[in-house]
Amino acid sequence: MSVYFKRIIIFFALIIAFNANESQARDIYVKLSGAKSFNIGVTDGNLMMTDSSGRVSNLSNSANISVNGANVSVGSFSFPLPVRITGAGFLKFNGKTYRGAFLITQRAGLLNVLDLEQYLYGVLPAEVGANWHMEALRTQAISARTYALKQSMNRADKGYDVVDSDSDQVYKGAGIETAKTNQAVNSTAGLILAYGNEMATTYFHSDSGGHTADVADVWGQTDKPYLCGVPEVVNYKSPVSSWNARVPVSKIQAAITKVTGANIGKISEIQVSDVDKGGRAIMMTFIGSKGSKTIRASQFRLAVDPRTIKSTMFTPSGGSFNVNNTTTPSGLVTTQKNQPAASNLNFNEEQSIAKMTADGVFTTTELIDMLANPSKQKDYYQIGLGRTSRSKPANNNTPAPAQKMNKYGYSIERRGDEFIFYGRGWGHGVGLCQWGAMAMAEKGYKAEQILSHYYPGTDIRKIR
Repeated sequence: MSVYFKRIIIFFALIIAFNANESQARDIYVKLSGAKSFNIGVTDGNLMMTDSSGRVSNLSNSANISVNGANVSVGSFSFPLPVRITGAGFLKFNGKTYRGAFLITQRAGLLNVLDLEQYLYGVLPAEVGANWHMEALRTQAISARTYALKQSMNRADKGYDVVDSDSDQVYKGAGIETAKTNQAVNSTAGLILAYGNEMATTYFHSDSGGHTADVADVWGQTDKPYLCGVPEVVNYKSPVSSWNARVPVSKIQAAITKVTGANIGKISEIQVSDVDKGGRAIMMTFIGSKGSKTIRASQFRLAVDPRTIKSTMFTPSGGSFNVNNTTTPSGLVTTQKNQPAASNLNFNEEQSIAKMTADGVFTTTELIDMLANPSKQKDYYQIGLGRTSRSKPANNNTPAPAQKMNKYGYSIERRGDEFIFYGRGWGHGVGLCQWGAMAMAEKGYKAEQILSHYYPGTDIRKIR
């Protein structure tokens, strides 16, 4: 039986087990490398390899393996793919140790095949702090388990379920396991998140910057109402609560060409042209010497580098957020976008409040409140006038950089051949916010409540 056919059988068995709520053992197939050659080893005893003909070979405690078409070569010997490699101890590859077995296939390369729960042992301490609150770890375990299983259903024809990087979720094998994170996995064994009769898609990210994002705004998906933007309900500060990034104009131009296929020339201005109810940029407009382009902010971030531009929750000058702790996570957060009331400022007042924003007159909480409730802008305008009238002129002869504001109060600075972005949080913003979950756990919320807040309308079920 081919590996592909086995994967299809597992795929349908998983659907049956989910719908019938039955026990179903499950291995996960993790892609570690697509290279054509690699060195693998074992911590105890020798490596044992079984090829597709059923022949078993002893490879000593390490082996250099090369993939050549439908075969692998070990020294002067050749073996037909796929091959399965096991050992008495943990397997070794690329400086890491692994439970389970290695599988080498022509299509996918080197895979780590192991029990789903043991896979999660190597995910939790890689994704969140190993010493985090237990309820935050349990939350992550349920979300990560659901994510892996959902991906396996989507990738039945690829020969693997997930990759080991943040393209899916970070997995670093057995070497990083801790007793506490393993306990979080064991205490939630088999628990997944469901929406109606379907397994939920449980995207997660590090820090929302104050408000999570609607999946329709980030990736255009409209069939997942539980992936809607919700506010953070507990104050917290993470290592990426505020950040700034300097990006060369040339890199931005290359990113725009990559996304649109067009060359708009040297970019002179970047505008945030649409935002969501939490203040996160949805669309951005780039003005160049040969034209302009408006694209989705999430596309721009990925095209530049998501580790440089950490999120699309841009701010005039960075700064951590501070939320009013009045919202209760109940699982009943609306999935409809709130349309804000119209601003009650005239043109001159709008220009003044934009300048106040650029000058840092308002706190980040006030900026979020202003954005979500334009009818309050008149009140904030008066507050800002009071604050600026009491301020003393700065004794600084250095001119401030030129900033062009738009109706949302954002400014992206142009300095020479660079643009400077300011922002909050890290990640795409969809689904579970890991730092927000940690803050909720420390305030006494249980994993079930945390998941209900970030994925409203879902419920927890057990599949094994």
